[in-house]
Amino acid sequence: MKGLYYRLIIYLDTADESDTNYNIAWYMVHNLEKLSTIGISDLAKECYVSPATISRFCRTLGYDNFAHLKQDCSYIRQLKQRSQEITKIAVDSMKRTPVKASGDYIEQIILSLQDMQKELDWKAIDNVLRYIKEGKKVVFFGSQFSHSAALHLQADLLMLGKFTIAYIDYEKQIESAKHLDSDSVAIIITVNGNFVKTGSKAFHYIKKSKCKVAIITQQSDLEIAEFADEVIQLGNPQYGHVGKHTLLTLMELMSSRYHALFVHNK
Repeated sequence: MKGLYYRLIIYLDTADESDTNYNIAWYMVHNLEKLSTIGISDLAKECYVSPATISRFCRTLGYDNFAHLKQDCSYIRQLKQRSQEITKIAVDSMKRTPVKASGDYIEQIILSLQDMQKELDWKAIDNVLRYIKEGKKVVFFGSQFSHSAALHLQADLLMLGKFTIAYIDYEKQIESAKHLDSDSVAIIITVNGNFVKTGSKAFHYIKKSKCKVAIITQQSDLEIAEFADEVIQLGNPQYGHVGKHTLLTLMELMSSRYHALFVHNK
């Protein structure tokens, strides 16, 4: 469900307010619970557009159709009933004993970072960094926080003289995947493996392109990993609920290593 929140927020943060789709997104964020029960024709009437326009906007957000989007909306009530799914911290614990709750959460982050430190494959990391260095076109693929982490690394790489691509819009990610070739590099960031489902269209074109493929994940049994040239493991999957912290740490380490290998004392 959180994926829909991300997609709508990103759209509203980047779209022109005069855009018809902006009005659809605005209506959706203010009526998320209603979306799970409303029909496409009724939604179109509410937004003063045609059902076809609603369908096109759903595809812009990365869904196959309106029914696909509604599947995400059906989890809203469950999400509100289980607030800990937002932060992965039990709501009762945070309400009654915030010091203990925060301590427990931070301890999980520490354990996950320690586990990552032991398991990091620096040979794989160095190979991926060489792909980035030598690739004529380097594109990051991911969604939600994975994409935010990619932007962080993208900015660092640009400071180090290497331009890469990290589109926010999923349709642009798909279009970019269509134009990859054997001189390109695709870096898929998917901490919990969600790209297997949400990025299936993009991955189809990534495989077809014969480009170098690197995957950064916390999942040890990711089915798309068999098609990758390198897989960087973020640590034990049991720490997936704090995977964003290990991922951001890895981005820092990769930019530092890139600087040490290819830029420092050049």
